[in-house]
Amino acid sequence: MGKANASVPFTEIYSNCFTDTNAKLHTSRIDDSLSGTTAITCFMDGNIIHIANVGDSRAVIAKTDAAGIVASPLSVDQTPYRTDERDRVKRYGARVLTMDQLEGITPIHENWATAVNEEVDEDGDPPRVWSPTGNFPGTAFTRSIGDEIAESLGVFATPEIASLQLTSNDRYVIIASDGVFEFLTNQAVVDIVKTYDNPLEACEKVVAESYRLWLHYELRTDDITIICIYLEHAVVPETAESTQRLASQQANDLLTTNILNTRVTEQRPVRRGMSKQKRRDQMKKDMAKMVTDEDLNYNMSDHVVAKSKLEMDKILEITAANWLFKQLNAQQRTDVYKVMIRVNVNEGDVVIRQGDPGDHFYCVQSGDYQVTVKSESTTGQREDIVHMYRGDTHPSFGELALMHNAPRSSSVVALTKGVLWAIDCRAFRLVFMKSPTNVIVQTLKKVDVLKSLTTSQLERLATKLTEITFEDGDYILNQGTIGDTFYVIKEGACICTMWDTAPGEGERRSREVLRLRQHQYFGERALFNDAPRAANVISVGRTKLLQIGRQTFEEILGPLQQIIDNDRAQREAKHLFQSAVSNLRDSTAIAIAAAAGTQDRSTLKDDVLRGAVVPKYVTQSTEVGLLVTYETFSHVPLTVRTISKKSTKSFNKMEEVMREVHLHKNLRTNCRVASVPPLLGTWTDANGLYMAFETNLVCDFATLMTDHDAKLPEEAVRQYAAQLLVGLESLHDAGYVYRNMNPENLVLDTFGYLQLHDFRYAKCIDDTRTYTLCGTAEYTAPEMVSAQGHSFGVDIWGLGILIYEMLFGVTPFACDDLENDKDVVLAVYSKISRYDKKDLVMPDHERSREVTDLLTQLLHHSPDDRLGCQGVVDITTGGSVIRSHPWFASVDWIKVAAGVQAAPHVVEITTKAKQLEVQATPCILAEYSDSNVWFDGF
Repeated sequence: MGKANASVPFTEIYSNCFTDTNAKLHTSRIDDSLSGTTAITCFMDGNIIHIANVGDSRAVIAKTDAAGIVASPLSVDQTPYRTDERDRVKRYGARVLTMDQLEGITPIHENWATAVNEEVDEDGDPPRVWSPTGNFPGTAFTRSIGDEIAESLGVFATPEIASLQLTSNDRYVIIASDGVFEFLTNQAVVDIVKTYDNPLEACEKVVAESYRLWLHYELRTDDITIICIYLEHAVVPETAESTQRLASQQANDLLTTNILNTRVTEQRPVRRGMSKQKRRDQMKKDMAKMVTDEDLNYNMSDHVVAKSKLEMDKILEITAANWLFKQLNAQQRTDVYKVMIRVNVNEGDVVIRQGDPGDHFYCVQSGDYQVTVKSESTTGQREDIVHMYRGDTHPSFGELALMHNAPRSSSVVALTKGVLWAIDCRAFRLVFMKSPTNVIVQTLKKVDVLKSLTTSQLERLATKLTEITFEDGDYILNQGTIGDTFYVIKEGACICTMWDTAPGEGERRSREVLRLRQHQYFGERALFNDAPRAANVISVGRTKLLQIGRQTFEEILGPLQQIIDNDRAQREAKHLFQSAVSNLRDSTAIAIAAAAGTQDRSTLKDDVLRGAVVPKYVTQSTEVGLLVTYETFSHVPLTVRTISKKSTKSFNKMEEVMREVHLHKNLRTNCRVASVPPLLGTWTDANGLYMAFETNLVCDFATLMTDHDAKLPEEAVRQYAAQLLVGLESLHDAGYVYRNMNPENLVLDTFGYLQLHDFRYAKCIDDTRTYTLCGTAEYTAPEMVSAQGHSFGVDIWGLGILIYEMLFGVTPFACDDLENDKDVVLAVYSKISRYDKKDLVMPDHERSREVTDLLTQLLHHSPDDRLGCQGVVDITTGGSVIRSHPWFASVDWIKVAAGVQAAPHVVEITTKAKQLEVQATPCILAEYSDSNVWFDGF
């Protein structure tokens, strides 16, 4: 901090260190809009210490008294557990709710601290700070450095400062992050520290214990950081300056004398448990909209139907090729088979009647069936035959009922005598919900030797693990023996021991070296080679393990060492590609600036507000606003998303708008390719909200396709597909899935480049699956329709559908012969749910063999087999393996990503821009006089 200015109080200087850092973070290149950090410091001044704290990290001092060495707080967590902090953020308009309260699972209350004196929280669901208009930012602390959005809700960076005169009874000062205190009380930490003479050993022991508790109660860990200061009480003369600092602090800060004594009872409690129900709720939140109370109350064991061996063999035969059953592991399939019901039908029997509730899904063993749809026409009601099912191919129907509680969209009638096997939809949905894959994948991600595997590979691995049971005392592994099997603990616990030879006796004695619990693992080195086991592993009680041998592993994924080597080569290739793109883009930008002059981009907002830059034309209109392209000095590209406050409020789009602006802020530094428009800044005025992008947009892609009768030349399709592919890759690398592919949501700039737009359905998924059904029906991937969980693969599917539509002028799943929009959507979903890649029909247009092959691979019904969905990087092109497909052989990927590749239809788009300028009218937003709280943080 430097030498204190005598005229400025010490507390002010100390406090300014935090607030100044916060201000610098806001203006740095780091995007802190929805991310921040806590901070705690200890300033030692002779025998006086000063603690400054922002957030929920913690400082503790250990003192010797009659009871031994006891913990005393030097800080108090700044969280909503504290009444004063809670009241302060509420005055800024914040809502303070737990996750369960936010979702309506538990009633609204503020008595979270009723059991705080016991220092135990069984739930792991603390109160959080939320915007009054949306489910963000959700911070569990009330002060932080960063968190620009939360700052508008009172989450600021001003620290609380406590000062203390040390005495000979003070033994240790401990400062640590909240991850240490998630499961350990202050006293528990001190009890560990006091057993070690070396502070480093004490720190290591606390970290190890914290880490163990995290893995015991959770599937992840938080930041676990600790500093232990051992106090050696040499007499340090007090100076006038240090005495003045202490006096100044104690006179001006109530924390030392008041908060430490009274607010410590409102300290954030430690956790000591997470119920199975809560864990299931947290893992399957997105499924909640689909799964009803009736589903949850459905007991599979009450609906088991006895079957002969012949019947079971027949069920296995007819479901072997069914895509839905392929998504289940062996145990899940067995569970479903047990509750399947045999249905004998005769000619003329109505199996499904249009309009009835959908409650069963059917697999065909034998018989032929006709699908009909009733619709209204000008001559009255008509019934059309839309499909036929033949028993010899063992098809299935009624899948839509598995995903959506909607009436049947068609009727199915038996044309012959036959046999069906019916599955209650509640049973099938519960099997999907009970899937342990997510938990196992999270465990596998922690295994060092598996860190090179993609999420898709880990999911495949998880489904191939087989179960084995050991009883109490059974040796699972023996030290020194050769093994080739890797294990994950499904239920129970194990101990690891090593043999020691007793000196002079020649006897072997074992000592325990490690204890393993549920969802931990061992034996991972066996996936590499036949090295001897390093320890014994013994079952404690009855233990269920999931296991996989090296041979099976290599059959699924190949040799592990080869996977690691390939991963290294792929990362290097991606880095080289990104560097080449950056260099080309920067050199192009310098050349443009030299030719046209420069304009300070930081002034563009003010230029727009005061009318110094002129609107050229409206690019696109939506129900809540407009895309307006501006003429700027020196030709700096500028398009502003102009959002009407009044329309946003009227259409209840507040949360959608706020979610999109936060996403663009996050992408500002994480996504730099030509097909994702860079955000320059945001601002508001009396009637509108504004997002400025460094691009000149002209029109949506649907307009261009309409001008060309909805069909484009194959070379143009190739260029547009390449532009979109690098954009999707960049989004995926940043952790976002787009989920909104269609021509209306893609916009062309003046250089003829397609840019991704309308990010309202984009979501950060961090390599996990999500379950929300969203986007345009005809572009929806099978895994999204089936509600089995989807990931980045839905965007690859969407790209394939767009390529198909660009070539042929229609999507492969169009159903436009129904008058009711709802019926159309359900018919589309039904078509997609039955789709297999062999069903892909391409119109009789001239096209290359290469694009036909590409579409077949992009539109594979299974994401595991869909080209580009495995997370593999092509080492030649430095991007998705889709780039290496022969259809893209002529593409210069570096130029495409940098935005300097000549694009199709540039002349046509330039002409359209000039026409729009002539037609341009002033942009006037409706007056708004309602609440401004909902867009705080915009």
